[in-house]
Amino acid sequence: MSDEFLKVARQEIQLEINELEHDILRCSDDKSVFENSQSIESHLHKISGLAPMAGQEKIGQIAKIIYKMLKEQHNDLTGSYHIISNAIEDMKKIFHGADIYDISELKRQVHDRFPHLSHL
Repeated sequence: MSDEFLKVARQEIQLEINELEHDILRCSDDKSVFENSQSIESHLHKISGLAPMAGQEKIGQIAKIIYKMLKEQHNDLTGSYHIISNAIEDMKKIFHGADIYDISELKRQVHDRFPHLSHL
C-alpha cells in the first residue's frame, strides 16, 4: 500500500474508533448497547475491513469478534457492554503503539458469556 493510502486509512480507523467510543459512552448498560447496536456494528464493520489493510491486524481482529458477537446475539446482549468497552480501550492502546493484546483473552471473555459463540 502507498504511504498516502496508509495515512488516510489510519485517519479513517482513528475516526471510526472515536465514533465507536462515542456510541459506547452514550450507553450505560447492555440494553442501551442493543438500542445503539446498528451504529456500533457499522463502525466495527468498517474497522474490521480497513484495519488489516493498514497494518492494524489486531484491531481488525478485535472489531471482527465484537461485530460477530453483536450480529449473532441479537436480543440477548447481557454482558456485552463491558466486553465492548474493554475492547475499545484495547483498540485505542494498540492503535497508539502498544503491543499488549492477546486475542485469546477477548475470545475467552466472549465464549464465557456466550458459550454458543465459541467459533469466534
